[in-house]
Amino acid sequence: MSGTQEKTLHSGNNTISPFQSNDKESTAYWPTTGWRTSTPEAQGMFSGTLAKTVEMFSTQQVCSIAVVRNGHLVAEAYNSCTQNDIPQDVKSVTKSVTSALVGIALAERKLISLDQKVRDFFPELANDPLKSKMTIRHLLSMTSGLNWDNTNEISSTEMMYSADWVQYILDRPGYAEPGTLFNYSNGDAHLLSAIMHKVTGQSLFDYAKSRLFDPLGITNVSWNSDGKDRSIGAWAMALTLRDMAKFGYLYLKQGEWEDQTIIPPNWIRDSLQKRVTLNYSNGTQGGYGLLWWSKTLPKGIVKGSKKQYDMFYASGSSGRRIFVVPELQLIVALTANSPDANMPEYLLLHVLQAIRSDKALPENQENFAKLEQAVQAFKEVTE
Repeated sequence: MSGTQEKTLHSGNNTISPFQSNDKESTAYWPTTGWRTSTPEAQGMFSGTLAKTVEMFSTQQVCSIAVVRNGHLVAEAYNSCTQNDIPQDVKSVTKSVTSALVGIALAERKLISLDQKVRDFFPELANDPLKSKMTIRHLLSMTSGLNWDNTNEISSTEMMYSADWVQYILDRPGYAEPGTLFNYSNGDAHLLSAIMHKVTGQSLFDYAKSRLFDPLGITNVSWNSDGKDRSIGAWAMALTLRDMAKFGYLYLKQGEWEDQTIIPPNWIRDSLQKRVTLNYSNGTQGGYGLLWWSKTLPKGIVKGSKKQYDMFYASGSSGRRIFVVPELQLIVALTANSPDANMPEYLLLHVLQAIRSDKALPENQENFAKLEQAVQAFKEVTE
């Protein structure tokens, strides 16, 4: 993640998660076969603000935007290069899906504990003074201590061109005591895929189909492998924008979907718990959990409220995001090809300014027409 200036590690504790959903609506509706649509006003949002947001970000190399509130799709826009049924490369959003699958494997007792040593799966690490201490938890929190050079993606590129990606990762020297230093690493995430392959006997993709994708109605999805039948744990997944929003909705609903628990609620809470504090160059502060990011939004960003709302999100380079703001029952999914790492959050802040109430607002045909016009104009945008 670019733009970080300072990183502080946190030990785990039993504090209550700040990501408490304000889910007042009791409903049997689930978007398994497709999202319910709604006017923004019916979900307490102002169409005029969303229209301005779509118009403003049409010049910011955004490919697609979806806004879901209270389980209803209130706005979506696609440029000329994509549409709602086309899977898009989500980059490192893939890591958050990897995290979800680790949680499912723990629930199935295919993995015993996050404190299992990596050396249990790769005995060749047993005699290394640092690497022998690595655990699954360290891989999930990017604190493995393995030397991974993110300068111009040097290590990731070397891995891609190596004969065996996993062997390349295992050969990285240990340079820090595991658990003491945060270093964003595609190697850590892909090593998780290799471990999952060992314990499930399947690629992450095949494991995900029956445990995660099929129950959510996600069928239009691809996930590339490293050439040895191991799904790439760090990137290489393609999802439709609506399915990205489904994944966010699953986490908003604490892992519940229809009549079953897809991901244990305690794993959701554990994944989102801040383990690292990140101070960004733009003056904001965020956190990192288990392959998930988190942040507290600016005070007063929602009109009429002085509260500060917590959000969590899955993040991919160039502007791929799944933002979830539980207390506002809001999900914003977007894809982009932007070099501006701050752009996605600016877009989210503009969407948040459209929220006016937890209850329905009077319909506003004039402003809704402006939103429809902005969406139509967005279709003409080329990258």
